[in-house]
Amino acid sequence: MYVINLILDIPLRNGYSYLHNEALPQGTAVSIELRGRTQIGFVASSVPAAQFTAYPLDKLKPILAVGDSNLIIPKHIWQLCEFAANYYHHPLGNTLFCAIPALLRKNIAVDYNSTDNTYYQATDSEIKPRGTKRQQLLDTLRQQALSLPQIRAIIGANASSLIDEWLATGLIKTTTPPPASYAHQALKLNPEQTQVVNALSTELGKFHAALLYGITGSGKTEVFLHLIAQVLANKQQVMVLVPEINLTPQLAKRFEQRFPYAKISLINSEISDKQRLNAWLSAKNGQSNIILGTRLSVFTPCTNLGLIIVDEEHDDSFKQNDSLRYHARDLAVWRAKQLQIPIVLASATPSLETLYNYKTGKYSLYKLTTRAVQNALLPQIELLNLQHYPANFAGINQIALEKLASCLKRKELALVFINRRGYAPVITCYDCGWVSTCLRCSTNMVYHHDKHQLKCHHCGYQTQVPPACPVCHNQYLHTIGHGTQKLEEFLAEQFPNARIKRVDRDTTSTKKAWQQIYNDINQQEIDILVGTQMLAKGHDFANLTLVIGLNLDNALFSYDFRASEDMFNVLTQVAGRAGRADKAGLVLLQTNYPDHPVYQFLKNHDFNGFINHTFQERKAHNLPPFAFYALVKISSTSESTLKQTMQELNTQSKQIPHPEVTLYSCVPAVMYKLHNRYRAQMLISSNNRNALHHYLNTLESQLKPNNYVTIAIDVDPLEV
Repeated sequence: MYVINLILDIPLRNGYSYLHNEALPQGTAVSIELRGRTQIGFVASSVPAAQFTAYPLDKLKPILAVGDSNLIIPKHIWQLCEFAANYYHHPLGNTLFCAIPALLRKNIAVDYNSTDNTYYQATDSEIKPRGTKRQQLLDTLRQQALSLPQIRAIIGANASSLIDEWLATGLIKTTTPPPASYAHQALKLNPEQTQVVNALSTELGKFHAALLYGITGSGKTEVFLHLIAQVLANKQQVMVLVPEINLTPQLAKRFEQRFPYAKISLINSEISDKQRLNAWLSAKNGQSNIILGTRLSVFTPCTNLGLIIVDEEHDDSFKQNDSLRYHARDLAVWRAKQLQIPIVLASATPSLETLYNYKTGKYSLYKLTTRAVQNALLPQIELLNLQHYPANFAGINQIALEKLASCLKRKELALVFINRRGYAPVITCYDCGWVSTCLRCSTNMVYHHDKHQLKCHHCGYQTQVPPACPVCHNQYLHTIGHGTQKLEEFLAEQFPNARIKRVDRDTTSTKKAWQQIYNDINQQEIDILVGTQMLAKGHDFANLTLVIGLNLDNALFSYDFRASEDMFNVLTQVAGRAGRADKAGLVLLQTNYPDHPVYQFLKNHDFNGFINHTFQERKAHNLPPFAFYALVKISSTSESTLKQTMQELNTQSKQIPHPEVTLYSCVPAVMYKLHNRYRAQMLISSNNRNALHHYLNTLESQLKPNNYVTIAIDVDPLEV
């Protein structure tokens, strides 16, 4: 008889103990009864009953059922979850259940349909199929072998019956696929790319943290592809992390075109639970060659991982802001070190944390300083002073409109960037001063013109626009400010023949919406893109030559010390969409503060100057990366309860010895009310990471969440 220590999906540091007639491997799923309900748990350890002294054995319940041995959480993923739980001060149970597919959290039977690895190619038969699609398929099969999914993508749902028919008539035959590393039409690298690939190739097979700094359009993806080919040739797997879901289709297409015989698993929050489980199992069993996905992919088990790539490593989307508040980039580095494999962190605007690790010798730097396409240059950036050339009611000035008209005459693509969706940020009454505020949050509700609604972009609450002022009943309400909808409407009136497409979260809410937009751009069926920062990340539009940036100055005076860095990164990325092919690019940035250092660094493409300037500011004020931060976040539906908890936390925190830790008073959060919860936070800082975590461990053991207050610790927060 053995005592099995289990980890459950509950917010407790300690596990639960149950009885079983034999020892079970760590990571095994089991069914147990807890508080009258059947639950799933995972085995942490097995101890002979004779050696167990914590509780009387007759107090322990038996395990009800043992799960499938094929679904055991591998040791390296268990260790990753343990590290994440300890570093981010989150219960191990909640961490484990966050890391695994949803279907593994339920007591279900898994259908193991082995992956069909059959490929087909054309024979010498002279039979001609009917229909254009079938003829195109046969022509393709004469050039290369295809799998059933690849044939289905070309011909449609009846692919299986067509294959059976063609096999019977001798049109095609089965064949063994070429190796996954087979590269189709690999591009020739330029000298800089060749130097980087050769240098990184010598680091395969050992831990090596590489920062790949490449200007926008420098061909970082092509470097990835050449490295991936080498890793696949060694029969190893590759993990590629991207910040946004809408980047995965574009990147997946390039991977599929380059490696037609590699199995690529996509993992993000939009795939179904079944797809996530299949991708998880495929990677765990070694069937997937390339794992491509967003931050959640970092927890995917692999049998023989040989390389991790983090694209756009600076992006805030790699950090989760609720539940397990992990940073996927940092966990990826830890995982690479544990597995002794290289990791490539790539960006045109590396984060200050990553650059600091390079400066302190932890990372190695590789540079791509020229654009990959011959004769392609960085775009010219001009600052439009709004003091001299004021914007109109839609937020755009006359010079920008004239440049936009010229771009349309040349039949080139233009991008108008405004990082605010909706029609206008607020509706107000000029008579009494009423403003459209959210009932659930301490913020304003945004006016959406297409549905004549007010929406809160924080909690999702929405309501119809009132016919009159709710306070003084004045029927004339006014919009203040501008967003993507107002800009789209104005440009449609200004350029009635232009094909305009708005790209924000409202227009890309479905799975296929962004893919359709991307296809329309590539087929030159769009003249003007109006969008938010969704358009700033990693997209490559050859015909895009003009970028106009509106409403940019707010970030210069933000409460957040990272705001200027975020602004510089976004604008560099947005500007980098222009002039990526053989056509010159122009970027116009509207501002009231053209002499501000951030704009001057942008205008001169001076990333090094901006970084040195920002490093000096951060060091002078002892801000990250020169100090380490953590936030204790508390919230409650009762404002009085929150205030009482704030006082208790202020008192409690100071009673713990903290010689190397600086404690700041618990204060209301910048957005005091969110989702009907009042919020506060306490900042804790230290120049010694170990001292910070030692203090947090002690504080965490004394924090007492209850039904009225939630308490969470956010290590390395991105917003303070």
